[in-house]
Amino acid sequence: MFAHVLRFVALTALLTISAIPAVNVGLAQEASATRDYWPTAGWKTAPPEQHGIDPGMLDWADERLRAEAPLLSSIVVVKDGYIVFERNYNGYSLDQRPHTWSVSKSVTNIAVGFALQEGVIASLDQTLGELIPYRIPADADPRVWNVTIEQLLTMTGGWAWDGRINFSRTHETDDIDAMLRRPMQCDPGTCFEYDSGCSNLLAFVVEELTGQTMADYLQPRLFDPLGIAKPYWVVTEDDTNRGGGGLHLNTREMAKIGFLYLNGGRWEGRQIISQEWVDRSTEVQSSGVGYLSGVNIGHGSYGYHWWIQEPAGWPAFSAQGYGGQLIYVVPGLDLVVTTLFAGADPVAPEQQQRPIPVIEEVIVPAAIASQSSGGEPAAATCC
Repeated sequence: MFAHVLRFVALTALLTISAIPAVNVGLAQEASATRDYWPTAGWKTAPPEQHGIDPGMLDWADERLRAEAPLLSSIVVVKDGYIVFERNYNGYSLDQRPHTWSVSKSVTNIAVGFALQEGVIASLDQTLGELIPYRIPADADPRVWNVTIEQLLTMTGGWAWDGRINFSRTHETDDIDAMLRRPMQCDPGTCFEYDSGCSNLLAFVVEELTGQTMADYLQPRLFDPLGIAKPYWVVTEDDTNRGGGGLHLNTREMAKIGFLYLNGGRWEGRQIISQEWVDRSTEVQSSGVGYLSGVNIGHGSYGYHWWIQEPAGWPAFSAQGYGGQLIYVVPGLDLVVTTLFAGADPVAPEQQQRPIPVIEEVIVPAAIASQSSGGEPAAATCC
């Protein structure tokens, strides 16, 4: 442990002296054109030191996770397109695809991006009154008619909802009529409230406009190109994939989704989803602080269904799910970290595992130091 502390002190000194600026956010996206492989058929692995990362720091991350997130199931660290660190805990194996909970929201974001890209959704300014007027109950607040697609993406629809109780009152966010009948606390677009109902409405709109479940719509557009076999996705009582949760993936599959966005929507030399959509989705759009509670439950500001961070001055974004489910992306460091807690229980919030402090206090600094160490791409093994 003492050796790990010494490494951290040395790294802190190095980072303070070098003061590497955050303007390098585009480096990983530019590198996408020169990648020596893509992980469609499977991730390649390499020793961390061959990518400039001190393996002792990753060992320390492992120690901290075991102490601070003892129920965690898995962590994967991808640097420069290679898995440089992977640990499975508590009997977890990659043939398990746990519930990713609200990480699903960031995949719903991708479905909306495709629908906009293909003209299925004409504009983010389109309203629920334009798109699904036949589903708005007569006794809904009249302002519901004016809620836009963009406001659903930014969680500023206006409904009175405490994001800390999403998982204990799923009926109110799964049932379309119940969702739309909820009271509103502010005009659409004027206040943030983390609300799975917004995500579920987006999924419903995509499905109504395409005539397909969101999972089926995404399979040839997203999952097949990334080499992800068709995942299980919860279907609600309205026969709609739950846009705010319900997608089941493993940590390596989650890392592919983070890697797609790290590379600005490019994969295997092809622009899968537009760079503009990735940029808009991962820029600050909302505060991330609940209007009702005054609490930020997602550790950052909010984009379009992605959370926004800036560890040590480096722009980052993340998909965050209940329990400890996480896709954490730092484009300028060519870094993706994913975690899963396979046993996350919606009625046991006290069991949530919190990997972000370890990622931001140990893994990100180790990756920043690698920018100065001149780590070379490694001879790798697969998969």
